[in-house]
Amino acid sequence: MVALVTGSAGCGSGSSGSGGATVDTTAPPSEASTTTAAGATTTTGAPTPETSAGATTTTATPGGTGLPDASEAQRSAPGDGTGTALLRAVRVGRNAGFERIVFEFEGASMPGYRVQWVDGPITADGSGETVDVAGEAFLEIVMDPASGVDLSAPQLTIIYDGPDRIPVAGQTVLITDLVRTGDFEAVLSWAAGTTEQVPFRVLRLSNPTRVVVDLETP
Repeated sequence: MVALVTGSAGCGSGSSGSGGATVDTTAPPSEASTTTAAGATTTTGAPTPETSAGATTTTATPGGTGLPDASEAQRSAPGDGTGTALLRAVRVGRNAGFERIVFEFEGASMPGYRVQWVDGPITADGSGETVDVAGEAFLEIVMDPASGVDLSAPQLTIIYDGPDRIPVAGQTVLITDLVRTGDFEAVLSWAAGTTEQVPFRVLRLSNPTRVVVDLETP
């Protein structure tokens, strides 16, 4: 058992459910702001292509929202069974009608996920210690199997060396915080703080491999 413990995040375990496959056919939005694995933030004016790899969601309910397939219901899907997805970068950005969180992974292994609104306070996986997440509402994002550390290498290799708390100031308005809350036994957990609870959707995209969470802006 190997645990990666950071200053603001604890470690723990979790699971993801299953769901039917839904392919996203909407036009790809831009990812204007990027936080790389090294923590650097850049801004680009050109859109980043988003190729759908079969976005999968469950327990969706019709919401009549402006963002296709969005609702406030829990979303979950299993991994593709090809191994642990290794987190490489995390970024956020503003788009017309929604704000986006992107988790980018090395290689082609696609993790499962469970994304849902939860009540605060937010606690670190395993330790149960309270994690400070700024916001009035909290979106829990759990990916499995996924990690920022490659345990299959001859020696432990850190793949994601970016910050535990992604800088969002000046990049987003709805999203007020994004914090890693756990990375243990191939379960990777993050929590997003927002100004309010809103409909969201989850996409799984390829080239590169990504789990994307879009939150509808009021």
